Amino acid sequence: MRRFSSVLLALLMVLLSGGAYAKTYKIGVLVPLTGPSAEKGIPLKNAAELFVEQFNAAPESEGNRLELVVRDDFDDPDKARAAAAEMVKDESLLAVVGHYYPGVALATGKIFADAKIPFLSPNVSSPAAFADNKWAFTLNMPDSVQGAFLAVYIKEVLKKDNILVIYNTDPFGSSLRDAFVAKAERLGLKVLKTLPVEVGPVAKDWAATNLPDATENQNFGIIATLTHSESGLSFLPQLRDAGIKAPVMAPNTWSNPKFLTELDEKYTANVYLASAFLWEIANQKASAFANAYTKRFGARPSVAAAMSFDAVNLIAKAIGAAEKGAPTRASIRDYVAGIEWHGFVEGVTGNLFYKNGRDMTAEYVGKYLQAKGETAPPPATGSAVVQASYRDVYVSVMKDGRFKTAPVQLLIPHEEYVLKEMGERIAKGQVTLVDGTPYHIVDVISVGVDVIRINDVSIKDMQWDVDVFMWFKWSGGRLDVKDIEKISAINAVKETSAIFKEDLTHGTKYRAYRKRLTLTAPYDLSNFPFDSQTLPLEIAHTNKNSTHVMLVPDTRHMETVPVKDIKPQEWTYTGRSVFSDLYRYDSTFGDPDYRMGTGYKSPVYFSTVNLEIGIKRILKPYLFTFFLPLLIILGIILIILWVPLDQFAPRINATISGLIGVLVYHMSQKNSFPKVGYTMSADYYFLVAYAFVVSMIFNIIFIQTLQSAGQKDVAKLWNKRLSIGAMIAAIVIYAAMTIFAMSVA
Repeated sequence: MRRFSSVLLALLMVLLSGGAYAKTYKIGVLVPLTGPSAEKGIPLKNAAELFVEQFNAAPESEGNRLELVVRDDFDDPDKARAAAAEMVKDESLLAVVGHYYPGVALATGKIFADAKIPFLSPNVSSPAAFADNKWAFTLNMPDSVQGAFLAVYIKEVLKKDNILVIYNTDPFGSSLRDAFVAKAERLGLKVLKTLPVEVGPVAKDWAATNLPDATENQNFGIIATLTHSESGLSFLPQLRDAGIKAPVMAPNTWSNPKFLTELDEKYTANVYLASAFLWEIANQKASAFANAYTKRFGARPSVAAAMSFDAVNLIAKAIGAAEKGAPTRASIRDYVAGIEWHGFVEGVTGNLFYKNGRDMTAEYVGKYLQAKGETAPPPATGSAVVQASYRDVYVSVMKDGRFKTAPVQLLIPHEEYVLKEMGERIAKGQVTLVDGTPYHIVDVISVGVDVIRINDVSIKDMQWDVDVFMWFKWSGGRLDVKDIEKISAINAVKETSAIFKEDLTHGTKYRAYRKRLTLTAPYDLSNFPFDSQTLPLEIAHTNKNSTHVMLVPDTRHMETVPVKDIKPQEWTYTGRSVFSDLYRYDSTFGDPDYRMGTGYKSPVYFSTVNLEIGIKRILKPYLFTFFLPLLIILGIILIILWVPLDQFAPRINATISGLIGVLVYHMSQKNSFPKVGYTMSADYYFLVAYAFVVSMIFNIIFIQTLQSAGQKDVAKLWNKRLSIGAMIAAIVIYAAMTIFAMSVA
């Protein structure tokens, strides 16, 4: 009912204040829709369409609408140029989202820049495609960033050297190669051999032709494969069959699920890849997007599709932020370029921002090195200016049929209090300084939860009680069981726990608990008794924030069968979702370092794994415990209308007694619920009953007035009309209310 009220209120506001002025805003989409690259571009279009559908249907849009102008770039520079030239002729077009590959972005960049149209690419990462173009943005990480990071991870985490570099000869592969080789040289890594490869599948004898020396092949400590997935899918098996078993470090393009579905695990073993986003650590927004996309289009979205959804989201935010509701191409560009870290837009692929105004990294690195008697390394040169979203780079490994989050992540700190404590954190092994850039060394813990039974869904106390198996898996020597013991449910009111099983002898350690948890739950009772509820379980480390540990769900081993044992037995299971997220306490914990300036507090986030169980109230018992008593009271009042008209006192007294009965019954029902600041569906049933009984009182008085005036025949006629009309009105109104409530449940 509250949803219904919100819709009515939104419609009223549109009609009274802005409906006549609601506008449609055009956003272009230019991606490959035909040809070999269509399988890459169509998901980008689909994601953009999904965002527009959700935006246009939301009350928050206030009647304003987004409209997509979709064009095919054919992944062909000449055809893309022609499509872009046609698009910019539309002066109502505010921004464009598009391109999957850098070649077409290079072709259209000047066209959009000359027309002063903001261009946001979900996937293109080549610096050359965005070089010094203030109208072009990428939501991906630039190749220069990714290429350098791959070298850092190889040195600091994998501890490997003697590198074989394989790269595509297109702008993507070449820019990755340049950044990787330059960073490797600065870090003291040795590149033994560099092999170019054309874009697309390689010849079946490619490895035998290019790597014929078996003795030389055994000298490679690691392989950096700076290619698109199509090339990797064809040469990776050849490398393994040739006896080259060294680990492989790959870029984000290798997140192609075909590596998991088309190649044997003997080929994908020990393959690491970097990405700006991992589905395994997807937040709630990302999980909701993935589910909606799958339902709408019948397939799971790609990472690039998620970034396309975020690109349209940024444009929509810019439109909404325009002064006086009059967005322009320039205002959209300025909005996107000006998004600061502390005012980020939360997207499905993470926190989006393009301006890091409080970044004092160079200053604190200089102070730290100066204190050690060293000088800061010179900044890298030759990089084009790219307006890219600031992103952490995450590393996953192909394992167990999925892209599994690697046990150690390197994340760049932004918080001033971390930079201030850099020396102390480096000494403790929490931060490493690599070529002038600090990185958090973050340990990954896999968390799994299986529900045994739900002991109590307590609406009155806003809590739920559950028995679960909860387990943790971790690797390496940086974490021990004391860290695991400090991971708990942050929304727990009460917790009892016992170790169920453990194995601490292998490289991947494991501990499982059996727990009974009493947890808080923000129930929404606005649609009671037609309501569905979500039972949340939020798991986090009690004192190590996201700069120290990252929790990821162990979905591969978690049970997915319905929970059948739910108490009280008035609920049925509807589903569950598991996702990662970041939880922020609105507190400094009394630590003065978190407040580094007036009006500013460093955000402190804790990594969480969240389990949400969906349940729906079984309506059948309420037919007898809620609806039937109310209907009996109203039925008695209706029967009173058939009492002889000359019996005024019994008629009016019985009706007033009925009103009191409804009131008492209503209050008794309310006492079984917590105090909430909104009206429930059940309240509307009582409000209608109040209106019905009061109208009956007025009807009886009206009939009595006619009776006293000697108009007995008229009184009988009206009494009959009112009796039948009241019965019909009660049936129609309650039926309509019930049908609507069940439709939105």
